Amino acid sequence: MSQETPALPPRLRLIEIISAGWVSAAVSALAELGVADLLDEPRTTAELAEGSGTDPDALERFLYAAATAGVVLARPDGRFALTEVGAVLRSDHPTSMREMCRLTGMEEFARTWANASHTARTGAPAFDAAFGRSLWSHMGDGENAEFSGVFHRAMAESAAAHTVSSAYAFPDDAHVVDVGGGRGAMLAQLLTARPGLTGTVFDLPGAVTGAAKVLADAGVSARATVTAGSFFDGVPEGGDVYLLSRVIGNWNDEDSVRILRAVRAVMRPTSRLVIVGHMPTGEDRTHYVRALDLYMFVLLQARLRTPEQYRELFARAGLELSRTDLRPDSESLVEARPV
Repeated sequence: MSQETPALPPRLRLIEIISAGWVSAAVSALAELGVADLLDEPRTTAELAEGSGTDPDALERFLYAAATAGVVLARPDGRFALTEVGAVLRSDHPTSMREMCRLTGMEEFARTWANASHTARTGAPAFDAAFGRSLWSHMGDGENAEFSGVFHRAMAESAAAHTVSSAYAFPDDAHVVDVGGGRGAMLAQLLTARPGLTGTVFDLPGAVTGAAKVLADAGVSARATVTAGSFFDGVPEGGDVYLLSRVIGNWNDEDSVRILRAVRAVMRPTSRLVIVGHMPTGEDRTHYVRALDLYMFVLLQARLRTPEQYRELFARAGLELSRTDLRPDSESLVEARPV
């Protein structure tokens, strides 16, 4: 007869909760240093330190911290090995999260969280309090090119193209306008998966820099175009499907309605709007979605929304909810049509 693991005493459990951020920082540092790329086989701390240009004694502490989260395995022979979780930190992993882990460890986010109580007191973004301007303005400053580059690469490597491709039945010859599509990773993957589709990537001039190359490298540039502009001013016409992936979750209600109205203004009666992003459900198994909701609010005064909350936004923009595909712990999908 098996015995259940005793629950931690409250004080110890609280210590575990507050120290989780330190472990997260350790994993981010290992991602920045490219340590996972060196672990093609178990290696000693000295070998990893030599390959990553780090201090062996210091690096070992980061590795042991990461081991507590199951990212690496500390072997009895003194070598470290990647676990299945840690393998996702490798640059060559098919679902690599290295850039996302680098991003969350950067100074911009550390300073934002240091001002989180400002958001709790005022409802205003902590990023603005920390930097005196919005995240988007900060990214548009040429002096922050490294941060902006990591941000866009993180969005590209975690693009939800599989969710969209598997969950949504695109008409065979549809033209997809990826609104806020950044450097085109989502559209490139969609057009690769669906040879009958054509598409347009639409985003700010700085955001679409490099999109043409991404589409060309994917071999789909003959079926794709890149257009620069602000979705607050208007979006390209001619779309059968207007895709907003991880866009509305970046904005408050008023700005979200402005974006939706801009899309609605160019939709034909047969056009559809598809929103992709995390949406809280009663079946989530992890804390991630609720934590992400807090993260977006602290960073941008934005929020993740349930389908019913989307229904309310749609009504204000001349749209109606027509389909919902909820996926616990992952990115979900809602569709809207014009009314």
